[in-house]
Parts: sequence; C-alpha cells; structure tokens
Amino acid sequence: MSSYAVDFGTSNSLLTYVSDDRRIVPVPLDPVSGKVLRSLLYTPEKNTWFFGSEAISEYVHHEGEGRFFRSIKKFLPEPGYTGTSVHNRNLGISELVATFLGEMKKRADAYTGESIERIILGRPALYSLNKEQDELAQSRMQKAAEIAGYKDIVFCPEPIAAGLDYMSAEQKEKIVLIADFGGGTSDFTLMKFKQGQYSRDDILGLSGVFIAGDVIDGVMMRDFISPHFGSLFEYQLPGSTNVLQFPRNLLKKICSPAHITHLREKDTWEFLQQINKFGLSDEDKRRMKNLLILVESQLGFPLFHEIEKTKITLGAAPESLFHYQFLDLDVEQTVKDSDFQNSVRPTIDEVMMSMMDVFRQSGLSPIDVDEVVLTGGTSQFPLIREELKKIFGEGKLLTHDIYQSVVNGLAKFALT
Repeated sequence: MSSYAVDFGTSNSLLTYVSDDRRIVPVPLDPVSGKVLRSLLYTPEKNTWFFGSEAISEYVHHEGEGRFFRSIKKFLPEPGYTGTSVHNRNLGISELVATFLGEMKKRADAYTGESIERIILGRPALYSLNKEQDELAQSRMQKAAEIAGYKDIVFCPEPIAAGLDYMSAEQKEKIVLIADFGGGTSDFTLMKFKQGQYSRDDILGLSGVFIAGDVIDGVMMRDFISPHFGSLFEYQLPGSTNVLQFPRNLLKKICSPAHITHLREKDTWEFLQQINKFGLSDEDKRRMKNLLILVESQLGFPLFHEIEKTKITLGAAPESLFHYQFLDLDVEQTVKDSDFQNSVRPTIDEVMMSMMDVFRQSGLSPIDVDEVVLTGGTSQFPLIREELKKIFGEGKLLTHDIYQSVVNGLAKFALT
C-alpha cells in the first residue's frame, strides 16, 4: 500500500512518497525552496490560504492584513488552547494543522497522480513531559491527519526516524546517540546499531523536551528586545495608588514566535489599548506604542526573523546589532555574545538534562557512546555544540543530513 512519510515540523515540513513497489521519492512541495515547505500559514481573507514561501510573499503583498501563523505545532500539547478566531470563525488547533497537512497532501497527490490515504507521521519523542498533555497532542495530530484526508495513520518518533536514516548508511555495530535539535523540540534517542533488520529492542533510551530554536530566539526577545515593546511598562489605574507592571502572561506571548500572533485576539488587544492610556511616563507610552504597532500590523514573523539573524551573527562575532524598522517603528539594540550566552545558558542546561535521561533509562553513560549524530537546524547553535563537546568529546560529534534525516527515516520506517 502506497503511503506518505510526513515530517511536520515547527519550522519546516517535508513529505516523501513510498510506493507499493518500495520506491522512495521525495516530493517537492514549495515552488521556491523545493522539498522543504516552511511551516507557515497566511490567510488574508475567508477561504483563502497560502503556505510556505508563498505565505511570506502574500503577507508582504497584503501588508499584514489577515492572520499569519508560524510554529503552530507548539500549541498541540496545550490543554488551554481552544483555538483562535480566523475571519470570525473559531479554528481549533487540529483544524489549523489539518489545513497545513491537507495542503501538503493536495500538492503531493498532484505530483504522484494518486490519492494516498496512508501516512507515516513523525512526532517528537515527547510533546510534553506531562503524560496527559503528550497524549492530548498526539490525539490532536491524529484528528488533524483524519481531517486532512488520511484513513491509515501511523506515528513514529522523529529521533527514531533520524536514527533509521543514519543506520541505513552504517553497518558497523555501535552505540549511537541521535540528537535532533529542531525549531520546537529537542529529541534524543540512544540506539544500538547492528547489521540486519531494525528492532524496537535496538532503542536503549528515548527522551525529549519542548525547547529548541524558538525558545532560544524567545530568550533574546525577552532579555534584549522586549523592553522596546513595553515589557517594563508600568501604569496606574485612575483612583488607585498601586503601580502595576506589564502582565507576565502577555510577556510570555510576546517572547514566543508561535504565540505573539495571538496578541491580536479581541480581549488582549483591547486590554493593551486600555492600559496604554495610563502609562507612568512618556517613555513607557512610546514603547507601548511600539507594541501596539507590532500587534496591529502583525509584525511578529518579521521581528523574529531579525532576531534569528542576530542570533546567527553572534555565532561568529562578539556582538551584533538588532535593527527592525517599519513605519513609525524603529528599534535598535546591540547584543553582546557573552551577555546572550549568559541569558540562554539555563535553557541549554535544561536541554542537556533532558538528553541525560536516555542514560538513566539505559544504564549506560556518555563514555559508552561511540557516536553522537546531530540533526536539525538548531544543532548548529554554538553553545549546544560546546556543551556536547564537553560531555562526549569533539571526535564523537557527527552532523547528518540536518533537514531531511527525519523524513528519510520515516520513509524507511514505512517499509519495516
């Protein structure tokens, strides 16, 4: 039975066709980037959607009117996320994901000339450390795949898929740690590689955490950029002597590439406009005005794009200048690499703690690992590589097919 192997990622998504006669064919999904379809959705008006590179160009063309979504995978384990209003209709997370998966299927069906109903769908090692939330996330993905038109749905942990892809290129028996650092999750699989057919007994340890590239970008936003957008805003309501500060729950949304778009929701938007009237200083009001421009014009995506560029520059320079300009919005902030590393280190430590779970599960230690195979775009983040070198030694670190290893492995899983 023919099937699609689908890596639905926080940042990028890919699809591979697996035919009845066991052929594996990567499917080009994006007219600009080819095999990689960025996990972006944009709708300027009812019943009109754009995806990937087209979502960006149409977003610019329509000057931000409508709704723009990125990193929607992050909402899957959130029990309190009941959906968002899109052109006066509430869309739940499964419906949003189904919109994207359905478009992937539509493009793939057009390419293959078939209507495929079986999907091998990647999932993080853990959507959440909370078991109920992890199960909720997978059930939402199951529903999304069904809405998208699939009838036979099989899940495979993404780091296992990356391991299967690497295993196909290696025959020598060894202990390998697959470390998949993506946009939304960091996943780890400790595997025994040997000659012969893959067995579930080859999995010695499996762990993950919902912390990766987006959270690292969020740290830069929180500690260096957000003060320009009112994170230190103080206000005093009429008739009150209490000085109030910008709500912490809204700061979390500002610092999340996925959640920032939801500041435009009616209740939140009205709250921001209301407290802006009662700022204690002109500087507070100016910076809150920046936030209002950011929210009203839906500038979260381009803002975080600039943050990501600043982060990448810091990997090769002692400091970098963040600069974002749009209409009356003009923000500059110099970020020193040493300051950023200090800010992000607790986040990296949390990722490393999750990685060590595979050794507690297996009874092995890092010294027993023959190779550490790195995949996913965030694996190139300097501080992550530095920590891995300390634990395993530089000679054991290998980079393997950063963006396509998961979908390649899912295709091989379809054949097992």
